[in-house]
Amino acid sequence: MTSVPIVYDPDCDSNLMKNLIYKVRHAHFCKMDFLLHTEQRFIITENMMDSLYGSDNAKYDQHAKHLLASRKLLAEIVKKVVPEFQDASIDDIAEKYIEGTPLVGSIPVAPGLTNAVPSKISGGRNEDGAPKEGYITYDILFHARAPGTGESMTLIINVEAQRSQKESTLGYHLMKRAVFYACRLISSQKEREFEGKDYNSIKKIYSIWICMDSPSRDSYINRYRLEEKHLLHRYDEPQENYDLVNIVLISLGEKADKDRLIHLLQVLFTESQQTFDSKRNILQKEYHIEMTPEMEQEMNTMCNLSLNISEEALNRGLAQGRKEGRAEGRLAGLNETALRLLSMGLSVEDVSKGTSLPLETVEEIKKQMIEKNK
Repeated sequence: MTSVPIVYDPDCDSNLMKNLIYKVRHAHFCKMDFLLHTEQRFIITENMMDSLYGSDNAKYDQHAKHLLASRKLLAEIVKKVVPEFQDASIDDIAEKYIEGTPLVGSIPVAPGLTNAVPSKISGGRNEDGAPKEGYITYDILFHARAPGTGESMTLIINVEAQRSQKESTLGYHLMKRAVFYACRLISSQKEREFEGKDYNSIKKIYSIWICMDSPSRDSYINRYRLEEKHLLHRYDEPQENYDLVNIVLISLGEKADKDRLIHLLQVLFTESQQTFDSKRNILQKEYHIEMTPEMEQEMNTMCNLSLNISEEALNRGLAQGRKEGRAEGRLAGLNETALRLLSMGLSVEDVSKGTSLPLETVEEIKKQMIEKNK
C-alpha cells in the first residue's frame, strides 16, 4: 500500500487541519479520491487508511472496532455482561433494544481538541467533550433501552477493543483507564442527557473492555461497580440511586473456551489459524449471524492483517534471537579470554578491567578454574 501525504495550504490554521484530519478519521473513510476544503485548500488523496492509520496493527484495530459494532455481535456481548438484558433474546436486543446506529470512533484522544464545548446527545455520539476536561473518542458508544423495567430506562454502553492489557506494553494500568472512561461517561451527561440540577436523569453506564490477551492462559470476565457498605448503624439507600457505574473486563486467554461469548470473541480475534471461511461458517452455524458485505469486508481484511502482524512478530522474534545469540557468543568469548588471562597469572582485578567483565564474574571463573585443576 502507498502512504499518501496530506497536502494543504501552508498558510492555513493548523487547528483547522487537525479538525479536518479528526473528522476524516472519525468518518472512517477506507478510500477517498480527494477531499477538498475550498476555503483552506485542504486536499487529501487516495487511501485514507494508509496515511491516517499507518501500521497493520492500527488498521487491524480499526477494522475490529467496526466489526464489533455489528448489532448482533453487540447483542451477544450485552446479553452476557449486562444484567438488565440477561432474559432478553439476542434478536430482541439487536433489533428492539439497541437504539440508533452504534457509533465507532477512530482515535481514543484527539490532540488539539481538548476543552471542546459539549453539544447535546441526539441518539448517541462517541465524542466526549466538556469545558476544562479532556477530549475523548470512545471505540463504540450506543444507547440501549432496558427491557422489562416498566418504565423508559435507557443505558449508555461503551465497548472498547484492547489488543493488550499489559502494563509493560501500555505504560499504565488498564483498569485505571477504564475507571477514567466510565467516569467521563457519567460526567459528560450534564447538558447532554440532562440539564441544570436534574441529576435524577443520570443514565446508568457500562464500559465494556475486550482484551485480546490474558494474564493467564484462561479467559475470564470481571465486573466492577459501586456497592453500599454500612460503617455505622444501617440505612439502605435505594440501589438505583448509586448503581450507575459499571466496568466489565472480558479477557481472552490462549485456551479454547466453551463459554458462548468467549468462544465467539476468540474466533473473531485470537484464533489466527482460522481462515476467513471457517470464521464465517462458525458465525452463521453457531451464532446465526448472517454476514453483511460490510462485515465480510472487515473480517476478511482483519484475517489478512493478522497474517501480516504474525509474520512481522515472527521476523522480530528471529531478529531478536540472532541479536541475543550474538550477545551470548560475545559473552562466551569474554569468559574464555578471562580464563586464559587468569591461567597466565593475572590478578582478578586486572582481568576484570581488561575484559570489562564484572569482578564477581571473574572471581567465579577463577574459582571454577581452581576446582577443575584440583
